[in-house]
Amino acid sequence: MKFRFNIILFSLSAIIIFAQLFPNLCFAQNLDADTLKLTPRESIILRDSRPQSEKFDARQLIVPGALMFAGALGAIDSDNNLNKSVQDAMTDLSDGRRCKVDDYLRFLPSATHLLLGFTGVKAKHSFKERFLMSATSHAAMLIMGYGTKYIIKEQRPDLSDKHSFPSGHVAMAFTGAELMRMEYGTYWGLVGYASATSVAFFRLYNNRHWFNDVLMGAGIGILSAKIGQWLLPFERKLFKMSTKSSQSSTIAAIPVYDPNQRAVMLSLNAIF
Repeated sequence: MKFRFNIILFSLSAIIIFAQLFPNLCFAQNLDADTLKLTPRESIILRDSRPQSEKFDARQLIVPGALMFAGALGAIDSDNNLNKSVQDAMTDLSDGRRCKVDDYLRFLPSATHLLLGFTGVKAKHSFKERFLMSATSHAAMLIMGYGTKYIIKEQRPDLSDKHSFPSGHVAMAFTGAELMRMEYGTYWGLVGYASATSVAFFRLYNNRHWFNDVLMGAGIGILSAKIGQWLLPFERKLFKMSTKSSQSSTIAAIPVYDPNQRAVMLSLNAIF
């Protein structure tokens, strides 16, 4: 049972990462349909002012749609053998132990998407645009993810409440991971997806979610990041921002330690 579960989990992770990080190898790319050549010397160019990456493409729905469909099927099937197999395997692996790293790791991809550009890594958008894209993506994630939680009311594996489907932690982590991939490219996308997959693993390890919950959460997260990207051109117009907006912004990070709670916090102040 454990061997079968490991093969399924590995295959799923490989498919998600490969299809998201290397889309040019998975889906055929069309030629620029906005260009119409009339003669060898003269041409009329009809172009959408938006960058190609910000235009809606139905093929971008394939991966998140497949994940969400698989997650929904698991929620409908009350006798889901895969859910039970994964839960049994994780129960044996954890042996009753709990690890709270997922409560903090879920924020890492989103924070990296916003702040990595300040370290010298080339970003496709200014901090203002990254902030708008991130805010829109996370708003979409909250609406879809937490709205579904309170509609479906699925019991968690540990019986703590009825907010299991989908996983909000996983949705947030995959939102940030896809934002990282779109903003900084394949290498940093791998880092983001590795972090998000770790969150999914620990949600299962901690017996907080069923397997279909994390599938649905991953699909919602990826789709939410796409929504943030698609809506960015309209937000540029709304806030009268140029596509060549300046990258110059100021950000200050101030660490804070609370001895009573034994917690370390980070206060961020940004001027842009």
